Amino acid sequence: MTFYIPSSVKESAIRLDNDINGNPRYYFPHYVWPKMDDKVRRNTGFLSLYRGKRYGAGYVMTSYNLDSDIEYALRAILNKN
Repeated sequence: MTFYIPSSVKESAIRLDNDINGNPRYYFPHYVWPKMDDKVRRNTGFLSLYRGKRYGAGYVMTSYNLDSDIEYALRAILNKN
């Protein structure tokens, strides 16, 4: 079964500098993800809060395969809500 990823989530990804270990990171605005509380966000294992000032409120994801990681995070969020 294929899972539909909203285009707004993929298109809103902004590439950030790599983390200290060289892993690629992406920023997503808060409004493109479904509503979730902090417990659900932590349980996805992918999303962390963006703490910078440049882009505003949002989430950061470390990913080598962005499409599959977005799909996994959306599945986890929608199953928990």
